[in-house]
Amino acid sequence: MMLRHALCAAALLAAPTPLLAEPVTEAPAALPAPDPARLVAARPVIDALWPLGTYARVMHATMDQVVQGTMMRMFDMKPHEFAKNMGLPADATKAKDVHPDETLGQAADRADPYFRERMRITMKVMGDEMATLMTEIEPGVRDALTASYARRFSVAELGDLQRFFATPTGKAYASDSMLLMMGPDMVNAMQAFVPKMMQAMPKIMAHVADATKHLPPPPKKTSTDAATGKDAK
Repeated sequence: MMLRHALCAAALLAAPTPLLAEPVTEAPAALPAPDPARLVAARPVIDALWPLGTYARVMHATMDQVVQGTMMRMFDMKPHEFAKNMGLPADATKAKDVHPDETLGQAADRADPYFRERMRITMKVMGDEMATLMTEIEPGVRDALTASYARRFSVAELGDLQRFFATPTGKAYASDSMLLMMGPDMVNAMQAFVPKMMQAMPKIMAHVADATKHLPPPPKKTSTDAATGKDAK
């Protein structure tokens, strides 16, 4: 069970956004409405760049190559190698059912002959469910992108983009531009960054602690406060 949870967490950590979107804890400050003419000009641009269903395409196109690929690499690691790559203490993955000389995959197969198939199904279901959730918010994402483009580009510039996206080359680019950001080359670069980020995290947090040491400690929370997110009085 411990090994399954560790691999799931590590695999999701290596997956692309939107899986790792930072949860919003406070409502963002209201922005002034974009120019109406720009909004009108931006809408067909976003229709080309981010048609409905883009989130599902991104999720389904990347889950196998990112998560499954990450899992396969982790299966080939020994416990201490896994801990090192995740930036964990060397003894963090010690377990009575994992021998230090065998890989995580060997230990998993020995403990559960159906472990890999169980993990494959688990990650597929999780990916499908995440795609469904992200699709529900997709209309809002499209509206936000429309507003962003309306703030950034003039009506004339948006017209240039729309005319470009109407060409064969423009259509090809617009239809797959988001998927290109999650293509194999980008996936490899992102996965290579994850262990580096984890290894650097203790040093980063030490810098954060040093930079905030002049501040008083945060107020302690009771168990009720922790559950509700309210600060203790």
